[in-house]
Amino acid sequence: MTTIGTTSSIDVQGIVSQLMQIEQRPLQSLQKTMTGIETKLSAFGKLQSALASFQDAARALTRADTWGAATATSSDETSVKATAESGAIIGGYSIEVARLAQRQTVASGAFADSATVIGGGTLRLRMGALDAGGTTFTPDAQRPEVAVTIAAGATLADVRNAINTAGAGITASLVADGTGQRLMLRSADSGAAQAFAIAVDDADGGNADAAGLSALAFTPGSAGAGNLLLTQSAQDARVTVNGLEVSSSSNRLTGVIENLTIDIRRTTTTPIEVSVTSDGEALRGSLEAFVESYNAANKLITEQLRYDPATKAAGVLQGNQTVVRIQQQMREVLRATVGSASPNSLSAIGIELQRDGSLKMDATRSDAALADPDRVEAFFAATGTTSEDPGGLARRLLARLDPILASDGTISNATESLRAREHSAEQQEERLNARLTEIEKRLLRQYTALDANLSQIAGSLASVQSLVASTDNS
Repeated sequence: MTTIGTTSSIDVQGIVSQLMQIEQRPLQSLQKTMTGIETKLSAFGKLQSALASFQDAARALTRADTWGAATATSSDETSVKATAESGAIIGGYSIEVARLAQRQTVASGAFADSATVIGGGTLRLRMGALDAGGTTFTPDAQRPEVAVTIAAGATLADVRNAINTAGAGITASLVADGTGQRLMLRSADSGAAQAFAIAVDDADGGNADAAGLSALAFTPGSAGAGNLLLTQSAQDARVTVNGLEVSSSSNRLTGVIENLTIDIRRTTTTPIEVSVTSDGEALRGSLEAFVESYNAANKLITEQLRYDPATKAAGVLQGNQTVVRIQQQMREVLRATVGSASPNSLSAIGIELQRDGSLKMDATRSDAALADPDRVEAFFAATGTTSEDPGGLARRLLARLDPILASDGTISNATESLRAREHSAEQQEERLNARLTEIEKRLLRQYTALDANLSQIAGSLASVQSLVASTDNS
C-alpha cells in the first residue's frame, strides 16, 4: 500500500520514458526490417557488379579483336622494331632500310654569346619539298610564307625566341660548339616535304651579305645558296618490304603492312626478318580474366546463399530463388558441350568446373589448346544458326546474363521490389513516429496532471493533520 506524505512529486519524465519504450517496440521492429532491406539491396548491388564483370569477360571472348591478338618479333630490334595490332596477318616479312627519314637542320656561324646583337629586319620562312635528288626546292603552296619581324638591336637569343613563337614549322635553339654560340634551325617534322628556305629583308639593306640579319639567309638544295650551314637534309625514309620499295616521311611506318607498325632505327646491310605470330600470352590473359571474373561472381553468390547449421548464420540472400536460379543457369552453361568439333567443352581447353562451382584453369593444357586459336575461338564465339542456339559458349552465357543484367531484367526487378518495400516501410515509419509523438504528449499531460493532483491532496492532508494536532493540544 502506497502512503501519501505531506508532499508529493512523481518522476513524470521517468514514467513516460519507460512507457514510451514499450510503445516504440513496433517502430524498432520496423527499423530492423528496413535495415534488412538495405542489406539485401547492397547484396544485389554487389552481385550485379560481379556479374557485369563476368559479362564483360565473356563478351571479350566473342570479339574478333580478342582472337586476332598478334605479336611481332624482329631479328634485329636495334635496326627494325615491329609492333603488331589485333588483326595483323600471321606470317613473316623481310625488311631492308636504305635510309632513314630526316629533318632539315641548318646552323649559323659562331657568335660570341647569346647576347650578341644580330640586327633588325624580317625573316621570311617558307616550307616546301626537295626533289628526289635533293637538288631543287619547291615551296609548298598550301603553307604560306611566315614573316617574322626582328626588331632593331635584336640579340641572337631574341631571334631564337621570335622564330619559336612564329609557328612556322621550324624550331630554333642555341648550341655551343666550343667556338661560340650557333643558332640551329630544324624542321618540326621529318621528310622531304619538310624542307625550308629563309629569305631576309635586312634592315641594313644588304639582303645577301653575311652581315646583320642576312647572315641567316638560306635556300636548300644544290642550286640553293645562303649563309647557314646545312648539317642535315630533309629526306624520306626508303625501305624495302619483301622486295617492294616504299618511302615514308617518318621513321615509323604505319599502314605499310596491315595492322603492323614498323619503327626503323638505322640503315641495314642485310635483310631484317620480322615474324608475326598469334599472341598466346594475350589470349591466355583473356581466358584467365574469364575464369577469375566467374570465380568472383560464384564466390559472392555462394556467400550470399550460404547457411551454417552450426552457427545458424545465414547469408543475406539465403533462400532467395532469384539468386539460386542465376547460379544454376551459369553452371548449366559451363557444363554444356558446344558442337562436335574439338574442343567442345571447357575441360577440353584446360578449364575444369570444381565441386564448389568454381573454375580452375590448367595453364599447360590451355596453352596447348591455344596453339590453334581458331578452334578455341569457334568454341567460345561461334554464331548460332537458330534462335534457340546462341552459338559458342561465351555467346550462350551472354544470352543468359543479358536479361539478368538488363535495366528491366531479373536483378533490376528484384531490387525494385525491395525498394518498393523500403518505401512502404519508410511511410509506415513516418506514421509511427507521428503517432508516438502524440502518445508521448498525451502521457506527459496525464502524468503532469496526476502529479499536480497528488500535490494538492498532499497539501490538503497536511492541513487536516495540522488541525488535528492543534485540537489535541487544546
